[in-house]
Amino acid sequence: MKLGNGSNSLLKPGNNLPAVKTNACLYIIGKLSNFGGNEQMKQRGPVIYREVQRPRLIWLWMVILPVAAFFWYCFIKQVIFGLPVGNKPAPDVALVIFWIIFSIGLPAFFKKMKLVTEVRKNGLYIRYVPFYPGYREFLFKDIDQYVRVTYSPVKRFGGWGVRFNTEGETGYIVSGNEGIELLMADGNIIVLGTQNASRLMEAIESAFKRTE
Repeated sequence: MKLGNGSNSLLKPGNNLPAVKTNACLYIIGKLSNFGGNEQMKQRGPVIYREVQRPRLIWLWMVILPVAAFFWYCFIKQVIFGLPVGNKPAPDVALVIFWIIFSIGLPAFFKKMKLVTEVRKNGLYIRYVPFYPGYREFLFKDIDQYVRVTYSPVKRFGGWGVRFNTEGETGYIVSGNEGIELLMADGNIIVLGTQNASRLMEAIESAFKRTE
């Protein structure tokens, strides 16, 4: 990795430290912008149905954005303009780290978050970005039963995301209270959250019949 005009430029006396900080920050931002992308799944036949869900938790953004704005303010005031923040200002390096985490990384993380569900001829494929870089497969031959359910993400799984409860069940939930429950041949129960339970159920039934 090269910062500035070359890797050796960091060792030269009188080198411009603010410029180095800026280049380092831009490099990290560039990496974060590609976070969770570029993963490819091997083709398993044509896609019968595809659903992409994104979080609709407005309260979450109401927490994240003020925190991000606060660290942007601190970063600009102290690192860019050289004005200390507070009576006991944190070192610039620490402030830059917090700025990257809370003002860049955290918003980027939640902006990238999505649950992709695909119904193909041989099973269900899900990808929960950025938790899973690739698709997880639930083949029809391994599914004993499937049923549409209405549930409370908080009561059943303790919240949203990739969740596990005390009953040994696994939930893939973005928002809402509807899903498809899969009873696997090995006894595991999987709950796939969906914003369109009717269409997902129809697609599963259609694909399932083709395997019989």
